[in-house]
Amino acid sequence: MSSRISVAMVGLAIVATGIVWCGRGSAQEGAEPTVRTWMAGVDVSVYNKYVWSGLSKYDTSVSPSLYVRFPSFCIKATGIAETGGGGGMGEVDASVEYFFSVDQLDFSVGYMLYGYDESPYSDTSEIFATASWNTGTPISPSLEAYWDIDEADALYARLGLAYADRVEDVNFKLLATLGGATDGFGETYFWVSDSGLVDFNISFSMIIPVSEQVSFEPFVGYSALVNSSLKTFVEDDSNEYIGASVHLTF
Repeated sequence: MSSRISVAMVGLAIVATGIVWCGRGSAQEGAEPTVRTWMAGVDVSVYNKYVWSGLSKYDTSVSPSLYVRFPSFCIKATGIAETGGGGGMGEVDASVEYFFSVDQLDFSVGYMLYGYDESPYSDTSEIFATASWNTGTPISPSLEAYWDIDEADALYARLGLAYADRVEDVNFKLLATLGGATDGFGETYFWVSDSGLVDFNISFSMIIPVSEQVSFEPFVGYSALVNSSLKTFVEDDSNEYIGASVHLTF
């Protein structure tokens, strides 16, 4: 794993640990109650196949993540390991993201580091921006843009349309996205220089509360490459995937 990712991971862990213990210390010292302005959490996800931007990166895998979120920003570290691999994390990502809203539009901007261990890909970093429209109905469109400023020097963007609703205590979401990229993206991850549409993805998930701090999220999805040039250089140009996540907040 690259040294810059290792340093980022250590820094995020220190910040998260400090915030958690500060919060606990204040409570134990009998301080006057205050409005909580932060939340920390741990997520653990299991996939039969990990699909990223139309590319099947890993087979059966487990992905733990740690985050600390404030009203306006979030810091997060995520690892991905194939359960059939030789052990250790095949990938570690670290990110910081800032959130804000304007009327019915929700925005975020951020920076992410990707660190690869036993992988054909090189460590890289990107800046990103997202926008979603809170229509006041269960349907909401979104736009995401990711600019690799390091290894690929390329832009990947996708349009999304989500249907989210709630039945009793269970939240569910149906999401469809269509992604496209500049030629540097295809050259880096598919070894063919071609720009245009990249992939289509549709997924369904449910968040089922177990307690105030724990929830369970099963999900299923289908991803397919739509660029014929990219299909030539991958073993599977379409993938069905299924998995589940456990979310813990504190």
